[in-house]
Amino acid sequence: MLLRIVVFATLAFLLAPLLIIVLFSFNATPSLSFPFAGFSLRWYVQVFSDAQLGSALVKSMWIALWTAVVTLILGTGASLAWLRLKRRGRAVLELLSITPIALPGLFLGVALLVMFAELGISLSAVTIVISHVLLTLPILVVAMKARLTLFDPSLEEAARDLGATQSQTFARVTLPLIAPTLVSCAILALAISFDEFVLTSFVSGTETTLPMYIWSMMRRTVTPLINAISTLALLFSILILLGAWMVGRLRRNAAITDRTDS
Repeated sequence: MLLRIVVFATLAFLLAPLLIIVLFSFNATPSLSFPFAGFSLRWYVQVFSDAQLGSALVKSMWIALWTAVVTLILGTGASLAWLRLKRRGRAVLELLSITPIALPGLFLGVALLVMFAELGISLSAVTIVISHVLLTLPILVVAMKARLTLFDPSLEEAARDLGATQSQTFARVTLPLIAPTLVSCAILALAISFDEFVLTSFVSGTETTLPMYIWSMMRRTVTPLINAISTLALLFSILILLGAWMVGRLRRNAAITDRTDS
């Protein structure tokens, strides 16, 4: 009984803020206090009719997409290259590659801002993508490291012995084996980039992403419109996590099928 109380109390602590946001996004009046005044979709109608909000949403989606693409290209190349390095050098490079995960976002934001200023790079959507890649790339490296420890190099050697070129070996042997991990990492990179605020606030310049737009609205006042935006962003994040979960489940089922067939 005590364990159930602890579990429900923990879930209530985790989910209560989200449930309140979703509840008041359907409130008929601008009031953010109880009692609940009635059900309405007026705030969602305003969300989809707000041109600035639509622009910020589209920009966030494009930045998240480019972040995922660049992260996959760099992370895959680096992970495969490190797999072929000698053990001592590989350990040092792997440790350095995941260092950004352990650093506070505030420190990274200041460091990126100073670096762009010293290099004479104007703050734009490109600098936002660069900062998001810095954040998501270590996550992909860690995931790929776990996957590549199970990778059998003899499969690539067998393909080359049969006459396959290096590019053919990668396309027909290596890529299919690591594809599920790449899909999971791409979905995770999309979710992280779409919600990222701290680094973006340092390197965005005049660009406005969805988290920046929400922050600018909250500096004036908290309205049910923000609750509607947050609810839609929450729904988007849930869909992304659901996609990652389905990919993981398909990968486990495929692994079980392979073991059964063998």
